[in-house]
Amino acid sequence: MATATTLEPTIESYSRKYPDVPPEVILKEDLLRLGVMLTDAALEAARGCRTQAYYLFSYNISGHHDLKEGVSTAAPEDIVFHGGPYQFKRTYVRVVLNGSSPYSIDIVDGKPAICEHGVPLAEVRFPSKPHYYGTAFADGMHYEQVIPLLYDSYAFITTFRACHYWGDKEECKFCDINYNLRELRSLTGDHVTADAIKDLNKVVEVLDAMQRELDPARRMITVIMTGGSIVRKVRGGADNATDFNLPYIEAIRARLGRRIPIVMITESQPLENIKRFRDAGVTVHNANLEVWDRRLFEIIAPGKQKYIGYDLWVKRLLDCVDIMGEGRVSPNMVSGVEMAQPWGFKTVAEAVASAREGFEYLMSHGVVPHLDTWCIEPGTVLAGHPPVPLDFLLQADIAWYETWRKYKLPPFEGYGPMGAPGIAVYGNTASVDMGG
Repeated sequence: MATATTLEPTIESYSRKYPDVPPEVILKEDLLRLGVMLTDAALEAARGCRTQAYYLFSYNISGHHDLKEGVSTAAPEDIVFHGGPYQFKRTYVRVVLNGSSPYSIDIVDGKPAICEHGVPLAEVRFPSKPHYYGTAFADGMHYEQVIPLLYDSYAFITTFRACHYWGDKEECKFCDINYNLRELRSLTGDHVTADAIKDLNKVVEVLDAMQRELDPARRMITVIMTGGSIVRKVRGGADNATDFNLPYIEAIRARLGRRIPIVMITESQPLENIKRFRDAGVTVHNANLEVWDRRLFEIIAPGKQKYIGYDLWVKRLLDCVDIMGEGRVSPNMVSGVEMAQPWGFKTVAEAVASAREGFEYLMSHGVVPHLDTWCIEPGTVLAGHPPVPLDFLLQADIAWYETWRKYKLPPFEGYGPMGAPGIAVYGNTASVDMGG
């Protein structure tokens, strides 16, 4: 175990600074912005857990080859932290690997724990595998390579594993989807899916197995579907995200029925295509805006600006509410990218003011954006960027919550625990289980 220091834990200083923010949110945001490293003892204790799937982005700060051999393929996908000296309530958090993080997962008194500079903060539960993990198709591909389970509840399907926004003039500055696919193809292991397009029949077969999971603790409650942007024909077929994804939606509904919500995440689509998604069985449609400020959108998401443009993207989000309903249009905002240099705001106050302006405008029209803490991944042009100030993340969370309460908007439809009372009140998927 690491040697403890006399440094005051961040959770203590920031709990004094933000006494109205749940301490679980403070620790979670800091883990997401700074990442965590696992000791050898923690990796041994995690053996056999549900490991990182690399289903979309790397979601790590350190690259595969910057970590000790085997760490990136053995680390858990997500964890639950709870208890400890601060009596944290059960809280899910994605594992962001960073070999130089002040946070570590270690074994303390025989149990996994999150430590900061060696000081234990909370107990940790590693995710166990559902029964269908390890089941193989005739070609040897495992079910979890087709659809991983996240946070014990969410089936995540990346139908198109690449993105047609290509190169510096089109790729989003924070995104490493194409880089991550290239990296995975150089590795080996069950997390690797070499084909960029998911086989429809395999998708349906795996979802059927997930729906038959008997353990309530690992029951699938939502299907989340996404993929890279499509602006030209994919293998001679569909040249847009709607036509590409509709066969998956139709096949899923034919096999599973309409009990399980489906969240469909694509680039902005014409409204007639949103109606087609809805009629086929999509419950929620999210066209991720990423950042509210127009100038930053044009710089940070150049492909989105080139093919659709800021004004049309925002207009379609508002119009989409009339088709899908309030609570069923929830674009992602990359929380913290507002401060990406050299283009972003220089102060926390300016950045929070911009984010709040976006929340106000979108929520006043029934759009419920969700915040995803910016992970500065190694395969992007912003790799090596200093971490976003924790003050920004917490103040943006507060601004989101206050605006959400102001407009009395519904919970995030289709995101399960995000919408239950007192849970994700400060943003971030599967945030805090306030039930104990």
